[in-house]
Amino acid sequence: MEQLKQRFTLKNWWLAVLLALEAVFLLGRLALDWGAGTAVEVTPDLIIPYTETALNDSRGTQVENYVGQFATTRWLDLEAGSYQVVVNYVNNGNPGRVKLLDEVVPTARYDVTALKPGYTSASFPLWLDHGCDTLQLSFYADCGEGQVIFITGAQIVPTHSFAYVHFLTGLVFFLLADLVLLAAARRLPWNIPVKARYSAAALLGIVAVACLPLGLDYLTYGHDLTVHLSRIEGLKAGLLAGQFPVRMDPELLDGRGYPFSLMYADLLLYPAAVLRILGFSLQAVYRMYVAAVTLATALVTRHVLRRMLRSEPLALAGTALYVLSLYRLTNIYMRASVGEYSAMIFLPLVVYGLWRLYTQPADSPRALPWCWVPLAVAFTGLLQTHLLTTLMAGLFCLLFCLFAARRTFRRPVLAGLCKAAGAALGWNLWFLVPLAQYMAAGACRISGRYSAADLYDSAAWPAQIFMMFGGGNMDAATGEGYASTLAGGMAGEMPLSVGLALGLGAGLFLLALLDPAVRRADRGALRLGGWALGFGALGIWMASTLFPWYDLSLRKDPVGAALSGILGKLQFAWRFLAPATLLLVLVSCCALALFGRSRPELARPAAGVLVLLTLLPAGYLMYQTCSTSPRLDYQSLSSLSTLEEQVAGGEYLPYDRPDAISKEDYQGIDPVFPEGVSAQAVIRGALSVQFIAANSGEEPATVLLPLFAYPGYTLTDSCGGAEMGRQDGYLTVTLSAGYSGTVTVRFAGFWFWRLADAASLVCIAGTLAAAVRRRRRTGAAA
Repeated sequence: MEQLKQRFTLKNWWLAVLLALEAVFLLGRLALDWGAGTAVEVTPDLIIPYTETALNDSRGTQVENYVGQFATTRWLDLEAGSYQVVVNYVNNGNPGRVKLLDEVVPTARYDVTALKPGYTSASFPLWLDHGCDTLQLSFYADCGEGQVIFITGAQIVPTHSFAYVHFLTGLVFFLLADLVLLAAARRLPWNIPVKARYSAAALLGIVAVACLPLGLDYLTYGHDLTVHLSRIEGLKAGLLAGQFPVRMDPELLDGRGYPFSLMYADLLLYPAAVLRILGFSLQAVYRMYVAAVTLATALVTRHVLRRMLRSEPLALAGTALYVLSLYRLTNIYMRASVGEYSAMIFLPLVVYGLWRLYTQPADSPRALPWCWVPLAVAFTGLLQTHLLTTLMAGLFCLLFCLFAARRTFRRPVLAGLCKAAGAALGWNLWFLVPLAQYMAAGACRISGRYSAADLYDSAAWPAQIFMMFGGGNMDAATGEGYASTLAGGMAGEMPLSVGLALGLGAGLFLLALLDPAVRRADRGALRLGGWALGFGALGIWMASTLFPWYDLSLRKDPVGAALSGILGKLQFAWRFLAPATLLLVLVSCCALALFGRSRPELARPAAGVLVLLTLLPAGYLMYQTCSTSPRLDYQSLSSLSTLEEQVAGGEYLPYDRPDAISKEDYQGIDPVFPEGVSAQAVIRGALSVQFIAANSGEEPATVLLPLFAYPGYTLTDSCGGAEMGRQDGYLTVTLSAGYSGTVTVRFAGFWFWRLADAASLVCIAGTLAAAVRRRRRTGAAA
């Protein structure tokens, strides 16, 4: 604080003036943008037919048995700003579409939105950097015989997203510009050594190269891209609906409710969801997320390698090998596997956590203070990003602990392992308890879908694993760029490789073992590299066709059957390339460390060659990705119009759904009342339905609700006689004969979920309090 006060002395008056001017500019821009835009009401007289078959009257424009554009609006005058466009319509056929005729303003950003049957309105966001008085909405039909679509009007309403986005982007720009200016003027409150500046520049250079495709103003195609975009949108909707933490996504699948957030941890996606609430587009927050994950991966990797190898150049070289590794970039730009590439942030921490525990003095009566924290943080990160990577990391850690049993079961190591496991469990109870309940109850359709036989068919050939180049062709129509079966060969397959550079790095370590002088140069690097080489080879073996996956699937003994069932959940054998990539990076760095301390004239060229052989295939893959992918623009959930785009195969649909995805089954948002039941005041909320109903029949009647039957829903009945049930995966309410009253069904979760939330908060707060207390004691002792 004293240092900051010194910066604002008279000697640095210019800094105070600069900050004041920036604040005035930001607040002034916020005030101007707050009122940007003008509301426009599109009445029926502003809608004109585009084809002779369309009919127009005072109610609007309609068309029957027609496919294509059938109507447009007259020219609309809109100022620069952000808007929400709401189209009112009636449709009894196939989904229609509405889009903007943006030839006049090509910079306009919007969604091409579906006009679904069973609804009366559809909305999408519109962003205009420049005003225009000739904008038009265009309407398209896909009507068959006897099908009609009828456009009755639209409203274009300004929002405050324009102000929020400009204010936040301006704030970040000024912060970065001020940091650069203060560094150039040598006015930073801390002294940064020259070597640290070069290190930071190198780190940022690595991150910048890995993020090159993010420089496009659109997204490139990825296998799971739309699914993870819908996760962000579901998280945003859950927060707006008042859930925290979010369990059930209230907007996906037409508001039926989908437990993405409960079954697939999304803690790292919360900042993206908050930015979406503030008005940033869906594709913008996704690009920011990828950049943030890449930066975090680089920072964590550099920190871990620097601590273990005690060398900044080696840490930077290893960071380049890992961040630009072929498999990691494949996960980002071809698979768009958000969970898996996010989990790769924490894999280096797993290795570092074990290293901290096992390098303690063997004769120590207790574990070194806080040496268990890196391992606990690592598994917390894995649990909160990707359960399948957690499973692989846990398997490798278990095997390592068994192989190193002589150290594992001594007091300092065993105590540290127990503390790490206990802390990770306590910190994550809020997520693990609901997940365990759903898994134990079989609430979703995920159990029994894969076995070791599926892993065999997804294994990669050994030659394929060490190939230097892999194409980025991801044509959405042809399917090229996906993982093929063994029978299909490698034609059109995505890169399933750790890269030639890491193979050469492993070979360099083996070469070091042949030279006694090199072996003796660094005993610590030798042991670390040996363990990493062994487990890296295990990862390569398990990812390849050499592993007996098919034989394992045929075993009927309890151990073999259990292994087949557990490992089968991994879905694809080539997932083991993730830990193998990290371990081979570590092997390569250990080899460079050994040669650097005994043969430095060989170490520097070897490091340069490994980095170059990593950079070339990385650049080729990113170029292929950008040059072969179609342009994809996603502004909001409105752009994810199909059910497959939102949830792919519906892995987390209720267990008793007859089909994974059925278009006819998802039409409409209202409850279905049987004959004899009269209803009024039907209110559909986020994961809730309320209605007043009377059953005039002599038998109980069942009302079908547009909500999936997941555990956690509660029924409130004003007079008794209503009972909640399920039918084909949907919730139902059975009304007794003569029933008359108000029924409310909503998702509330369970009391023990909230107890788990509180327990996690207590564990986290206790850990932080203990850390602060120890820091104060250490400072006082010093």
